[in-house]
Amino acid sequence: MFRGAGDAEAGELDLGVGVILVLLAMPGLLVSLLMLEKYGSLIRFLSGQGAVDPFKAALPDEYLFIVLSVSVTGAAALWRWDTIFLDRRDYANLVPLPLSLGAIFFANLCALLALTGAFTFVANGASVVLFPIAVVGSRPSLSLFLRFAAGHAAAVFAASVFSFFAIFALAGLLTALLPPSAFRRVSLSIRFVSVVALLILLATSLTVPDLLGRLSITNAHRVAVLPPVSFLGVARTVWAGANDTFAAGMAR
Repeated sequence: MFRGAGDAEAGELDLGVGVILVLLAMPGLLVSLLMLEKYGSLIRFLSGQGAVDPFKAALPDEYLFIVLSVSVTGAAALWRWDTIFLDRRDYANLVPLPLSLGAIFFANLCALLALTGAFTFVANGASVVLFPIAVVGSRPSLSLFLRFAAGHAAAVFAASVFSFFAIFALAGLLTALLPPSAFRRVSLSIRFVSVVALLILLATSLTVPDLLGRLSITNAHRVAVLPPVSFLGVARTVWAGANDTFAAGMAR
C-alpha cells in the first residue's frame, strides 16, 4: 500500500510518502499563518473594527479550511490511487506465505486506516492549533479557545476522513466493476475528473459563505448539497450548540 506507483527501491518508497506528507502540511500551515495577520488585534484597530463575534467572523475562513482539507486529502488519496488496494503482485508475494486471506485483508485494512489517520493529522495539524490562536487567542477565555478549537478540529478532521474514503470507495467500485485492463485505461481519466471536481469545490470558498449568510434556511438547503457545508454545520453546532437556529434548521 505504501509503495509508489512505479517504485522499485525502498528509498523511493520513503521519498514518495515523505513528499506527500510535506505537501499535505503546507496549505494548512500557510493559510493559518495568513490568518494570524488577518485576525490580529492591531490590524482590527488600524482598520477601525471594534469587538466582533469570533464565531460569526470566522465562518468564511472556516469554510475555506474545510474545502482545503477536502481538496488536499482527496488529492493525496488520488496520488496513491494505484496502491489503495492489493494488486496481482501483492497477492503473488503474500499468498505463498502461511497467512490466511482474512489476516491479509485485516493487515491491509489497518494500513489503510493508518494512512487515513496520517493524512488527516498532517493536513490539519497546523490549522487546528494556529487558526484558533489567530481568531480567539487574544481573548482572556480558555473555554472560548477550547470550544472554538474543538469545533474547528471536528469539522476539518471529518472533512479529511470523508474525502479520503470517498476516493477509496470510488476506486473500490471501479475495481469491482471493471477488469484490470479496463481499470488501468480509465484510471487516469477518472483521476483527472476527480481533481477538477476538487478544484471546483475549492473555488466555492469564494461564494458559498456569502450565500449562506444571505439565504434563508429554505433556500440554503440548495447549497447544503455540498459536503463542506455539512462539515461547516458540525463546527457551528460545536460552537453554538442548540443556540444556533440556522444550523438546527439545516439539520432537519
